[in-house]
Parts: sequence; structure tokens; C-alpha cells
Amino acid sequence: MPQSDNLDTADRPLPLPFVAQGPLYTPGRVMQDSARPVFRLSNNESPLGIGELAAQAVRDAAGSQHVYPDPDGMALAEALGEAHGIDPSRVLIGPGSESIINWIILGWVGVGDEVLYSAHGFQAYRIRAMTAGAMPVAVAERNLRIDVDALLSAVTERTRIVFVANPNNPTGTFITPAEIARLRAELRSNIMLVVDEAYCEYVADPEYSSVLQMVDAKAENVIVLRTFSKFYGLAGLRVGWAYAPRFAVDALSRVSGPYAVSRVALEAAQAAMRDQAHCDAARRHNDIWLAWTSEHIRSLGYETTDSVCNFVTMKIPGGAEAAVAFDKKLCSLGFVGRLAHQNALPDWLRLTIGSAEAMQTLIPALETLIE
Repeated sequence: MPQSDNLDTADRPLPLPFVAQGPLYTPGRVMQDSARPVFRLSNNESPLGIGELAAQAVRDAAGSQHVYPDPDGMALAEALGEAHGIDPSRVLIGPGSESIINWIILGWVGVGDEVLYSAHGFQAYRIRAMTAGAMPVAVAERNLRIDVDALLSAVTERTRIVFVANPNNPTGTFITPAEIARLRAELRSNIMLVVDEAYCEYVADPEYSSVLQMVDAKAENVIVLRTFSKFYGLAGLRVGWAYAPRFAVDALSRVSGPYAVSRVALEAAQAAMRDQAHCDAARRHNDIWLAWTSEHIRSLGYETTDSVCNFVTMKIPGGAEAAVAFDKKLCSLGFVGRLAHQNALPDWLRLTIGSAEAMQTLIPALETLIE
């Protein structure tokens, strides 16, 4: 956690007030305990880890780190274009999708502008808006799902961006492509709609699909975000990408500058896409253990969201204070989850789908906490 000093403010160049006083992103906790196994279920990391093809790519790239990487990540963009049937010239590569969120804010938002997002959405939307001097506007959801009508009603003359995480984090719920299309159609054409699909690879529900093709349909106000951190198991290497209109890619490239992603990360991402066996295993593992864990948590009497992602989000009876106490007790048993209080869900706890061992051990631990 950054620390401030006690110098008089006149003795140093001060940052802008909305930067200095803005909120910090709170990452999931990491807990080490040599006395017992610790299951880290706080960051939605892949329990399968990095695939063998990606790991080999990292080893192969190790000897060329004195050479700058591809300045625009074009080889990865072309691979993404081939894999998804999209135009590589509309792909922007970045060091994780959260960095691209920041670039979008810097490129389209000024002091006093408004950034809309769903009330239980990813906290980075709010934080990045505030550090740009903009006003984040949290819009109420309906039954823990994004409410398109509420988002449209919240639009004002100062609205510049609408962020939609689909599926959403931390609820794990989604809205259909038809609802996304309706939202875009009814927004003013000068408002950028950003659809964050960080968890889309996990979704098995047939009513869900990506809206990448919406960008190809000549929509000049849609950006779609993806990441290699979750499904592909490359969280430590930091690779994300955006699919956007060409003018937006040009603007974002001016904000980001060249060489934003390391050579190792670019090579690993391309290899991860080719590793179909690892992708199939990741999807199969999540399909099995998401259903199993959700069912068992509900069988203990807890309410859960209808998550389609790689996590289960459960409601803790008794309110926010009870949730904090519950979380501490669960930590003491070796399970590190993530409270959703920063997402306006103070009595909910998100738990990543971990290894089979983690999930099979989690349920008996939860049983001991039932009062």
C-alpha cells in the first residue's frame, strides 16, 4: 500500500487533487501459511495454471529479452483476427484489459464528464473515472443483472462512456446480445459503449454470446475488451486486448505508446491460443466444478448468484459485519475469498473455482461455519 510522508505540501509538487484523493484499487488478498495449505480463491486465477505450449513459449523467449517486442503486438492481433474472424487492424493489444480501461478513460473522458456503469460492476471503472476527474455514476441493477433501461435513463448530456461487464464481475450474471444491441442503439452516437468480456470464454449458457461482431457492423461507438488473465492462465504476464473502430484504435495507440506488452507475454499469448487441449481442459474443469460448487453451497442454505463465470458469489446471512466475520473465519480455515463490499454488495463473498481439491475441501469448511 503506498505511503505518504509528512512534508509540508508547499515543499513538493502536488498531483492533481482528484488523483491524490482518488481511491486505490484493492486486489484480492494473498495469504501464505506454512502450517496449512492455503487455497487462494480471491483473484479468479486459473486453477490449471499456464498451459505447456505457453510455458514453452516463455522459455523460448527468455534469451531475447534484450530486443524490444513488437511495438503494436501485430502478430498477436493477426492471430486473434484469424481465431475470431475479426479484422486485425481493429485489435489493440495492452498489458491487461484494466490498462486498456485506463487508456479509454484518458482518451474519452475529461474533468466533470460522467462515466456510467452498473452498480455491482468491476470497481476499476469507478476508480479510473475518478482519477481522471470524472464523475462515476453507479446505476442500479435488477435482480443482480445489468438493467439496460436504468442505464439509458441515467444518461445525461455529460455522459461520455457506458461500461458494461458481460458477464459481470462479481455477480457472474449476463445479459443477452440483443440487450447489448438495444443499449447501443438507444445511446447517443457520441457516447462510447465499452463491453468488457473478461470472462466470456467460461460461459456455457446458449443465450450468451460475444458482441465482437457488433464492432464489425460499423458501430463507431463500441469497444469490446478481452483478457488472457483468466481462461488462458496468463494473469502474471499481463495481456489483454480491445476490438474497436479504427479511429478508436488510433486514439488508444496514442495514449498507450509503443512496446506496451513484453515479448514474453506476446509469445505466450499466441501459444496459449494454439493450445486447444489446455483450453478444452480449462473449460471442462470449470463446467464441472462451477455446477458442483454452486449446488453444494446452495444445499447448505446459502443464496448464490447465477454465475456463469469461474467463481461463485454467495450471500452471507446477517449483513455486512457478519460477512466480514465469516470471511475472517474462512481465512482461518485456509480459504482466501473476496468480499464484494467495493461492488456495493457488502454481505456477499466471491469464491474462485479452484482445483478439485480446493472445492472438495471448501464445502466441509463452509459447513463448520453454519450457525
